[in-house]
Amino acid sequence: MLSWLMAKYYDPMLRDAETRCLQEWRKQLLQALSADVLELGSGTGANLPFYSNAVNRLVLTEPSKHMRKQLIAKSKEYSHLTVDIFDYEAESLPFPDSSFDAIVSTLVLCSVKNQEQALAEIHRVLRPQGKLIFIEHVIAKDRPERLKWQRRIEPFWKVLQCGCHLTRDTEKNILQAGFEVKNINRQSMRGVPPIARPTIWGEAIKV
Repeated sequence: MLSWLMAKYYDPMLRDAETRCLQEWRKQLLQALSADVLELGSGTGANLPFYSNAVNRLVLTEPSKHMRKQLIAKSKEYSHLTVDIFDYEAESLPFPDSSFDAIVSTLVLCSVKNQEQALAEIHRVLRPQGKLIFIEHVIAKDRPERLKWQRRIEPFWKVLQCGCHLTRDTEKNILQAGFEVKNINRQSMRGVPPIARPTIWGEAIKV
């Protein structure tokens, strides 16, 4: 039931954030991608408008059947893209090693069941020097009072937001997974509750 509600109201919940910051971040990160691209947890397809025809093959994964139904419908609007859509989870990707030139994760690593395993799989299926493109809300390490509230609210938040965590140190885990961060922006995601605003977005390289 919760997954159905999340799929139904996900776009309206993020509409203000999309207008105020997310769409610009997506554009900056995605418009220059090319060759073979894998996107994890594609949701309802918010990234689709920002891929160019330089992408030879775009593989989208979305485990939620309710989100995936919307994703399939939206993907048909972008005839310049060659798109394949699967229900795979990020922790178990059935692709050979070194399959993709870039992997995209936008607001996904907060809610995967095992972030370390997901990052290990991302590293495995990326080609040498391949890119991990990310937009992720994270732990408020530099705001002790906000972090206190993140920790208090997280148990309830995870239930209501289908497994989303508020206190994951995603930047640290990306580095520990064998990536070099090429560029990173640490900003506040406007248009969402304060406990979910601390955000990192940028690009990491497989080393």
